[in-house]
Amino acid sequence: MKTAGIIAEYNPFHNGHQYQIETVRHLTGADFVIVAMSGDFLQRGVPAIADKYTRTRMALLGGADLVLELPAVWATASAEYFAAGGVQLLGKTGVVDTLCYGCETPEKELMQAIVEVLSKNASDYQMLVSYNMKQGNPFPVARSHALCSLLPSFSSDAVSSFLASPNNILALEYEKAIARWNSINSVHDRTFSSMPVQRIGEGYHSTKTGVTYASATAIRNALLVPSENDGNHNHSMFISTGSFDFELSQMLPDTSASLLATLAQQNLLLDTDAFSQALYTRLWALYDGGYADFADCGKDLSHRIVQQLEHFLSFSQFADLLKSKNTTYTRICRALLHILLNIRQDDYAALWQPDGIPYLRVLGFRRDSSVLLSSIKKEASVPLITKVADASSILHGIAYKRFLHDVACADLYRTTSSMQIQTELPNEYRQPIVLV
Repeated sequence: MKTAGIIAEYNPFHNGHQYQIETVRHLTGADFVIVAMSGDFLQRGVPAIADKYTRTRMALLGGADLVLELPAVWATASAEYFAAGGVQLLGKTGVVDTLCYGCETPEKELMQAIVEVLSKNASDYQMLVSYNMKQGNPFPVARSHALCSLLPSFSSDAVSSFLASPNNILALEYEKAIARWNSINSVHDRTFSSMPVQRIGEGYHSTKTGVTYASATAIRNALLVPSENDGNHNHSMFISTGSFDFELSQMLPDTSASLLATLAQQNLLLDTDAFSQALYTRLWALYDGGYADFADCGKDLSHRIVQQLEHFLSFSQFADLLKSKNTTYTRICRALLHILLNIRQDDYAALWQPDGIPYLRVLGFRRDSSVLLSSIKKEASVPLITKVADASSILHGIAYKRFLHDVACADLYRTTSSMQIQTELPNEYRQPIVLV
């Protein structure tokens, strides 16, 4: 039995994702495809546009066999921790042969050269990054300058171009995490290979709509447009027109388009600013103690938050207000989200540890792939959770604490959604796994 693994957010699941799954099956000959998917909050420090159960259904209808949840502490972390968590999760199933990921330019030679620098020359790399940041460069530019200096056999243009793509950055982190996983687990014969799949269609940041392979960014921008009723507030809502419904059907698989249209009609598509009130309340509650001990925050950003809090209007406006030459908007959003979700610096200590992922939470699976679940139950190195109510008797210590934190994160998303439509939605204990 061959099994391929994919790490994803599916925000939302679009034609490019379906193409990737189909290509993975073709290239690897996989009988099954497992997806390690972020829950309700994502790596860029934002909420998912649709809840994790809807996105799970999209993925299963789009060709995945099983969707496992990547715990929030990894799902909302920077690229290296996000990748490490996804690789660990798939590795701990005990059944994944190949990890497949999308990238803009699958140049293995350059990718491996960069991975080697990051793994074996880490101190030189960090020193150069630090030097370049002190010169006033933001981290992405400092990283590019550092790697260009350490890779003289490659042109600066080639290195800079490769690093300009967020998908290529993630690809590097996947390769690093796979190498680390394989070095630790080779004695147990639990290693797996990697396979890059070249992305097709529009680039990561493209906002072009009405095309078959639109970016997730373009689709989200099209789904979330400013509401005329919100005044100066930045919160958004879905506005449906006949022409847009047609445009949506071009950019998404039919099943994804239908599911998103249903959520839109119910006013259940969320953007960052849906959490503005919750964030503002949380920031004031913690005001006296500051925010430096939260993940991705630090003393300087904590000080800026304290100084600027009186000017808070919304989540996105405040993040934009706080950004600086050396601190990107995404980094700010991630720090603010970690404050909201109570993810602290201490939580990051476990992210690189081999035993970091303490369980496998099933979000959904295909009925005709039940043999895959049976195989995981036999081979997995950590418990498999299919019912939330069973977790208390299966997990203990830090594992159960981590699980409860994910339940709390999901409850924040659920409560925000419920308040938006003034209707109570089922909590984690009443929400069944998705079966298709």
